[in-house]
Amino acid sequence: MSLFLKDEAYEQLVQMIDDGKFEYDKKYSLNQIAIELNMSKTPVRDAIQKLADEKRIDILPSRGIQLHMPTADEVKQHYHFSNAIEGYCVAELAKAYAKNPKNIYVRRLKYIMQDMKAYLDEQTDFGEYFALDRQFHIELIDSLQDPYFSSLKSSGMGFLNHPELQLNEKVPRQDVYACHEKILDAICKGNHSAAFDAMMEHAQLMTNQL
Repeated sequence: MSLFLKDEAYEQLVQMIDDGKFEYDKKYSLNQIAIELNMSKTPVRDAIQKLADEKRIDILPSRGIQLHMPTADEVKQHYHFSNAIEGYCVAELAKAYAKNPKNIYVRRLKYIMQDMKAYLDEQTDFGEYFALDRQFHIELIDSLQDPYFSSLKSSGMGFLNHPELQLNEKVPRQDVYACHEKILDAICKGNHSAAFDAMMEHAQLMTNQL
């Protein structure tokens, strides 16, 4: 069964955000978006409302929409969530790798890091770069092999599903990559405390930029 139009509009808008096609402090009209998506205004309006409920965009009465600028409290919540969830996962993965150096999740992380190198130049496609960034974090969460934890990767909390936050202050890709390297290095050394600390540094990088 095909998606309802509002769901299709939502997915397309999310992809546009993920690809960096929306800019902070720039207003976009409902009519403009509907034309770009080749849809009527009703499903687009419903999709926009869902994104507003998720605090990814702000609806400006009679003025259109714009990307949501996180409040200080929201940034703090993202920081705490990332450390609590991903920090625990990286620590457990380091322990698992110490017992089994053939761990499939660590192998996948290494491949992701190799692929990310091709997108460290800020002129290369942001969407492709962020897809790899996101996959890195997804592998960390999935490595726990706990269905509940894996379901959290779809959460609006944390920094995992908010590429627009990296675009806000132009978080350097090299800095993010360096954080990933530090996390992976600690995991490969079986040092769970260093892996947790590296994850905290990564979350702190994002928080400082915001």
